[in-house]
Amino acid sequence: MATSTIRLDDGVREETTRIASQMGLTFNAVMNIMARKFNEVKGFPFPVRLETAEKTVFDLSSDDFEEACRRAVAQRDDAKPVTEYVTRFDASVGKVVKVYSDGRKEYVL
Repeated sequence: MATSTIRLDDGVREETTRIASQMGLTFNAVMNIMARKFNEVKGFPFPVRLETAEKTVFDLSSDDFEEACRRAVAQRDDAKPVTEYVTRFDASVGKVVKVYSDGRKEYVL
């Protein structure tokens, strides 16, 4: 069995040891379990990504999407019969976008 040295932020080892102890495990057992799982899945066994506060259409339920569409229809300007923009779905960002004839884009979701 190999011996390794790892550096942890202050308090991490103590907290890990405390929780592991409540589970009947040692700190070393926790490290071995985590390393084995990392090797098994060829990476982290949980998503590693930046959280975004901004929702995309992919985050909406069907009901939420329908409600967003209803709001968009209710907020449109019916006073002008001339179409100033075309509504499209921008798959690159997962949002509905109004594309105006002058090239402007306005994301509505």
